Amino acid sequence: MKATGLIVEYNPFHNGHLLHLNEAKKQTGAEVIIAVMSGSFLQRGEPALLPKWERAKMAVDAGLDLVVELPFHFATQQAAIFANGAVEILAALGVSSIFFGSENGDAKSFSKAASVISGQNDAFKAAIRRYLDDKTHSYATAWNLAIRELAPDLALDLTQPNNILGFHYTLAAVSQQVPITMATMKRQNAAYHDHSPSHQSIASATAIRHMLLKDDLAAVSQYVPETTFRILQNYQQTHNFASWHHFWPLLKYQLITASTEQLQQIRGITEGIENRLQKAALHADNFEDFLVQTVTKRYSKSRIHRTALQILMQQQEAEVPSQNYIRILGMSATGQRYLNHIKKEIPLPLVSTMSKANPALIQNDIRATQLYSLAPTLSDQIQRDFQTPIYRKNP
Repeated sequence: MKATGLIVEYNPFHNGHLLHLNEAKKQTGAEVIIAVMSGSFLQRGEPALLPKWERAKMAVDAGLDLVVELPFHFATQQAAIFANGAVEILAALGVSSIFFGSENGDAKSFSKAASVISGQNDAFKAAIRRYLDDKTHSYATAWNLAIRELAPDLALDLTQPNNILGFHYTLAAVSQQVPITMATMKRQNAAYHDHSPSHQSIASATAIRHMLLKDDLAAVSQYVPETTFRILQNYQQTHNFASWHHFWPLLKYQLITASTEQLQQIRGITEGIENRLQKAALHADNFEDFLVQTVTKRYSKSRIHRTALQILMQQQEAEVPSQNYIRILGMSATGQRYLNHIKKEIPLPLVSTMSKANPALIQNDIRATQLYSLAPTLSDQIQRDFQTPIYRKNP
């Protein structure tokens, strides 16, 4: 069976994602569509709007065949680490292609860019370090300047969020030397960061989250599949949709009670940023105010989000990242048949029952779920890693 992979967050699953899914089937001719999806926290360091199990169910009900979790260590890191973890999982699951959305829409551009950079990897890393050394550039800016320096004629805008991710997916496949081709579709009707809809049926996930966090569920209905809307509706009756607002008191407590030396041991704490974070925590009344006081050209919002999350998780810089693994969240009957067919050939550990998994393998994801459960009305999430069965959709 021919399989295509998607790398997703589905926060939440909406009509644009459904269009992407249908295009993946159409353009690749795949019989099986596999999504590797972030768990409790996302690539930009934000909490997921609702838990991974509800999001996996949205995806499978909409037509995905297999949804697996991207472990916390990869899911909450900058684009290169995020992409490497996701591509490794999809390669282990035997996909022949990865289909992603982009602002560019031309897969050849991504392949060319990855080829240029992979051939000059040492020079690329040296250029990034040189731009970072002047203390005025964020990592993202330094990375883009290094790209332009080594490939000035590159016809690919790598300041655009989906283009950046698509480039890193392509580069990861090249560096891992896996036989995966890349395919892409141009993002349509809504830009990644759009805060309000401009189309009658397609809106960005950002715009949809804004509506949901304002308790405007009815306004969301035209932008999501009916199956997604029902899950959102049922979930909202008993739970809050999570946001950084809910975790601010926990973060403030940790920042004002920790010593400078303790903070310096946390992953992502470099260049004295701990002093800036502690000063802001003393004066900020909420998380939005905290961001205003900490975000600079050097420290992007995503960098602050990720660093704040590492503090909440107490992730020590000295900790050895856990091995990548495959955790199944949901599947269709087709997905289950495919998994049964390839199970013996999967090179990564396969986790279907958390209680039977190697504790060292899953500990970060357990901690992430436990942290997520500290948000108001989410205390029932604390044991869900062990209590929630794989979602199976029957034909």
